Amino acid sequence: MKLKQRLNLISFFITAALFTAICASYQLITAASENSGPALYLLIILSVTALTTALITLRLLIRRLVNPVDELTHSVRSIAGGHNSPINISGTNELQSIVADINTIVSVHRGKISSLENAIEEKQKSMREMAILNELMGFTTSETKFEIIMKNLVDRTKDLVKSEYCAAIIFEPGSYLTRFFVTSRDSQNPPAVSLSPEGFFKKLLRNQSPLRVPSGHSNTVSKTADSVCCSQQCLNLTELNLEVRDLLAVPLIFSSELLGLLLTANKIDGTFEQDDEDKLMNFAFQAFQIIAMHDKIANLAITDGLTGLNNHRHFQERLMEEVEMSRRYGRSLSLLILDIDHFKAFNDAHGHQAGDTALKMIASLIEEQVRRTDFAARYGGEEFSIIMPETVYSGAKIFAERLRKKIAGTPFPCSDGEKALITVSIGFSSIPENTKDKNELIEMADRALYYAKEHGRNASYGFADTRSKHTKLKH
Repeated sequence: MKLKQRLNLISFFITAALFTAICASYQLITAASENSGPALYLLIILSVTALTTALITLRLLIRRLVNPVDELTHSVRSIAGGHNSPINISGTNELQSIVADINTIVSVHRGKISSLENAIEEKQKSMREMAILNELMGFTTSETKFEIIMKNLVDRTKDLVKSEYCAAIIFEPGSYLTRFFVTSRDSQNPPAVSLSPEGFFKKLLRNQSPLRVPSGHSNTVSKTADSVCCSQQCLNLTELNLEVRDLLAVPLIFSSELLGLLLTANKIDGTFEQDDEDKLMNFAFQAFQIIAMHDKIANLAITDGLTGLNNHRHFQERLMEEVEMSRRYGRSLSLLILDIDHFKAFNDAHGHQAGDTALKMIASLIEEQVRRTDFAARYGGEEFSIIMPETVYSGAKIFAERLRKKIAGTPFPCSDGEKALITVSIGFSSIPENTKDKNELIEMADRALYYAKEHGRNASYGFADTRSKHTKLKH
């Protein structure tokens, strides 16, 4: 039974008892004397006074005790329902002590709940980051092209930090010259980027540490159409048309070497905080380790282990792509095949170690001579091949002669410490002058190489030269 009901019942019994006592007293006075009028009136007055006092006292007791208890009960139920406001109820010392104890318990539990909520939130963030990282890992293992993998990285980063823009820059080895640039914007022709080591990213490049510029720093970040500026030092993003509110950039490091940077700009809600910096730094480090290792493994799969040039399988794949591009857009394409003259005799005379050194040196000479758009590969044994897009037959002839003379004039070390000269024979063919078919292009270049071997070696010939001597191509 509730306390209020019990007190109401007690007040009823007290009232009934007083009323019974009054009635009994009245009977006794009446029976004792007929002249009991004054006493009777006095009894009635006293009885009414006593009864009224008792009722008032009970009501005050109920208000003093029961109402605070009701309020306390309501507050406790409210706390149980999730409202953590402190209880503020006046009452007896005992009740105040109970309220203070409850408030203490609520405060302790409020702190624990807050800690749990923060832990859950951090766990959810961590799980989200891990999910994005796992998605990137899955994508990386199924994709072989570095450009597509990096595009996926900037898109994932943009989602992770909730920004409007993200970009990645990869440097040329040993310098800050831009080798590769990709943004989260869909563009077939990404803008050119120039990056000065003494400019905006000076701290990041020198210390390999993050760079964060929050919004509201108008004296730090200027809002311009084609650049991001800090203290009059700019990262030139030509034709980008990006208005920067805030910016966050982190280094891309692999094997303790700075290979590039990842930057994001214009946070969607608010501005970049320390939490964003920590999150992006951690994500970028883990993601780039995966990408760089994958790229390293992928390079092993397409690279010749001795010379560092592309291997034969990769050569065949690339030639197929270039021939298709030549057909589609009507572009010229030339193929050179190079063979070292009397290489077996050189190996027999000076040893295989000297032969390996010669192969490496010739590969280096080829890399020095080719353009950035050309594709050099070890074709097999002592043979090398060079794919030259946008190169006509006459241009291939000039290049082949220049390369032949460069190699012929280079002394090669021998096992006895002496130097020896090595010559090469080169054959080449071109699209569209000779053919438009991939296999025929290879066969024609090979036939021209054979022709050079037959005509004294240390020479370069194109397929047209063999045709002029009435050499027929076998189909």
